[in-house]
Amino acid sequence: MRRSPMRFLSEEARGFADALDGAPTPDLKRDLWGIRVLLHKLGWLLWHEKTGPRELGVAVFVGVLVGCSPFYGLHTALVLGLGFLLRLNKIAMWVASNVSLPFIAPFIAFGSMHLGYWVLYRQPLPMTLAGARVLAASGSIVEVGLSLWLYWLVGSVFVGSGLGLVLGGATTVVARRRATRDNAVPVGLDEN
Repeated sequence: MRRSPMRFLSEEARGFADALDGAPTPDLKRDLWGIRVLLHKLGWLLWHEKTGPRELGVAVFVGVLVGCSPFYGLHTALVLGLGFLLRLNKIAMWVASNVSLPFIAPFIAFGSMHLGYWVLYRQPLPMTLAGARVLAASGSIVEVGLSLWLYWLVGSVFVGSGLGLVLGGATTVVARRRATRDNAVPVGLDEN
């Protein structure tokens, strides 16, 4: 039996409120209306949610996938929405979505457009002056811009998946090693 979207949201909100109540309460001075306590508890909850190696790897994968998409200005909203929907670590997703920093974004966009064009038409994107003239003659500037955006969107699925697998896999490996190291019993320490 499928749950309705409203019931799903209601259950998620109730679970989040219960988790927020269970977060440690800091001892703060001068807290007007309890806002600082609420922000501290919210920060603690977000920092400590879904921190297993597998969960962090998946969160990084999804964050990188969103970060490679052409939805600039909406990455944070997409990450938060997907984080709640998929029950992933929102901080790890947000950090990973910043893979499209200004000095890297042109390369991601350029590669995504090329790959998207190749996926759609099975030929390379014409990047010569003659190819640009053909592309410009094919329609108005808005149509050309929308076409390039579509190529970017299609290609970003593949570029984001590839980068996400690499970075998500690396995150999983590092998190597993850290968990193993933290759980290891120190050898050679005798209690005398």
